Amino acid sequence: MSALPSISVVIPTLNEGTRVGGLLDALKSQSYPAAEIFVCDGDSVDETGQMARERGALVLDCERGTSRQRNQGARHATGELLVFLDADDTPPPRFLEGVAKSYRRFPFAVACPWFTARDSGFIVRAIYVGFNLAFFLSQSTIRTGSGVCLICPREKFLRCGGFHEGMHLGEDIRLIRQLSPRYGFHRHLLIPLETSGRRFKNDGIWRLMGFYLLISPLTMLGLWKPLQKLHYKAAPYSLDEK
Repeated sequence: MSALPSISVVIPTLNEGTRVGGLLDALKSQSYPAAEIFVCDGDSVDETGQMARERGALVLDCERGTSRQRNQGARHATGELLVFLDADDTPPPRFLEGVAKSYRRFPFAVACPWFTARDSGFIVRAIYVGFNLAFFLSQSTIRTGSGVCLICPREKFLRCGGFHEGMHLGEDIRLIRQLSPRYGFHRHLLIPLETSGRRFKNDGIWRLMGFYLLISPLTMLGLWKPLQKLHYKAAPYSLDEK
C-alpha cells in the first residue's frame, strides 16, 4: 500500500484574529498532521499574525486579495496535496486523514469536502445540504464547488496557473474547471468540514440566496467577465472589505 500524500494547508487571512486560532488549534489536533500550514495574511491590523505564529503556522505577508494570497501560499508549499481553507473553518480531527486516504484510493485533480454549517439555524443548514447535493451531482457535468475549501495536487495546481488573480467572484469554480477534466477527476468528498454561516448572518439569508441565484447562470456558462462587474459584498479580503 502506497504512503499517504503529504499535505500543505493554505489559509488566506485579513483581520481574522478572533477566528484563525480556532482553525489552527483544530489543525494541530489532526490524526494525520499537515506537513506545513501557511497563513497568507493580507496586511491585517489585528492580532492575526501573532495568533498564527504562536500556533506554529508559517506566516506570509501578502498583497491583499484572496486569489493572490492563496497562490502565494501554494508557491511556498512543499506538500503533494494543497488544502485551501478559510479562517473560520473547523475541520474535525480526522479531516486531513480522510482527505489523504481518499486521494490515495482514487486520485483526483480537484475536490471539495461535504460542508456543514456551524452555529446556524435550520434554514441555513438546509441550504448547505442543497449546495452539497448540487456539488455532488455535478461532479462530472457542470463541475462546481466552493472556495471555502478546495483540495488539489500542488503540481497540477501550479501547472494550470492557480487562482485567477484578476477575479473577485467565481475564481474557485474557474479553477475547478481548469483542473477537471484536463488533469483528472473532480470529486465532492463525503468528508465533513464544519464552516461558518456568518455570510448568511451578515448579509441576510434571502438576500444572499438571491445573489447566488442571480450569478448561477453566469457561473454555469463560464461567463467570467460579466461576473466581475457584480459587487459581491461577501467576497473575502477584497480591497473594499471593512
